[in-house]
Amino acid sequence: MSSCIDQTILEFQQALPVIFRGKELDRLTGKAIRWRSIQNLRSKRVIPPECFIYSGSKVLVRRDLFLEWWRGTLRENTVAAKRRARHDV
Repeated sequence: MSSCIDQTILEFQQALPVIFRGKELDRLTGKAIRWRSIQNLRSKRVIPPECFIYSGSKVLVRRDLFLEWWRGTLRENTVAAKRRARHDV
């Protein structure tokens, strides 16, 4: 059975375009991921630069590379995961 994180990543892969303008991140993710926060992390070099490309001065997000990085920032609700584990036995 896939985890909540796997399901979340899959849903974002289905909902987001392959490449999109960074400024659209808030709208496209229902504010689950905030562009302002991503910009701060980019300036601190926390996010791999290959997650982004440029068109003039516009920053474009490469969906799959970005989501691969973002997956590492997620964690499951430990209470819900423990409940699921008990039911799977």
